Amino acid sequence: MQRALDRRHDLPIKQFARAKDEDTLRRMWDDSVQSGDIPGAYWAVLSHPIATDAVVKKAFRDVHMLSHLVGAANRADIRRLRQLEEQNGALIEKLNRQQQQLRDGFTSRDATIRRLNEMLVREAGHPLDDQAPNNSTGGEVETLRGVIAEMNRKLGQEVARRERLEQRLSTTSAALQKMEATLRRTTTERDSLSREVESIEDHVVGLLEPATAGNGTPEFFGRTILYVGARVHQIPQFKALVERTGARFLHHDGGIEHSSTLLPGLVSRADHLFFPIDCISHDAASTIKRLCRQLEKPYHPLRTASLATLVSALARMSQERATPVAAE
Repeated sequence: MQRALDRRHDLPIKQFARAKDEDTLRRMWDDSVQSGDIPGAYWAVLSHPIATDAVVKKAFRDVHMLSHLVGAANRADIRRLRQLEEQNGALIEKLNRQQQQLRDGFTSRDATIRRLNEMLVREAGHPLDDQAPNNSTGGEVETLRGVIAEMNRKLGQEVARRERLEQRLSTTSAALQKMEATLRRTTTERDSLSREVESIEDHVVGLLEPATAGNGTPEFFGRTILYVGARVHQIPQFKALVERTGARFLHHDGGIEHSSTLLPGLVSRADHLFFPIDCISHDAASTIKRLCRQLEKPYHPLRTASLATLVSALARMSQERATPVAAE
């Protein structure tokens, strides 16, 4: 997915690369927000070499506001969903009425056919006089035949109407199911984004302008963090972020240019290990997990190779480290 996003937002990344100072970068971000081109611009700002803490925090705040806009859009989807449900209920009720009319029509037709058959049986037992073509019984038979033909015609119309209603009901039900699936997916994505943004916002100050522990030292002072994978242009940003927490940053590209034989030594030196599952080979990920299990080292798979995901992971580490202290 990360590679697909890089290809998709290649143009914004190239456009933002022309920014040579903070003011220009901030102005380009504001223009992108106004024009609605958020995803590509957001990625371009976070990965830009000259992005300062102020610019990054502004981007975080703007993205947080987008979650409120997404919530408003979801409310509109819910209103549309309720309208579809009401329309679906009305169609079902109308279809039930039509089906009842069809059942009544079939019952009446069957009764008429039975009466006609009984009359034909009686006529077979008492042949009509050839000299009396205007016999009243023959006229009644012709009348009944006409009634049956008319009923069959009306029943045909009702059947066609019912088929049209069933088609409309099927189309509406499919649209309703699609809308419900879209709403569930959008709600899940919104909740996930909201949780990640809130987690980042709660800890961004402490990570970018490192908070200190009770002894006045940076939060991860003396720790060593190894990052395996990602792209070359992202590493300076990752390194700056990790070092601002007081930790030492080590990197291995997963075997592209760095030898895989270096991994055991790097893993043995690290206290925590991160790797993005979307930007690392299967062999490298398997090697990391095996080495960490052997050396009893904690490792943290990241869903994507992005600065925001790393910030969120460091925030979770900070919370986990603070939990025992809070319990005491």
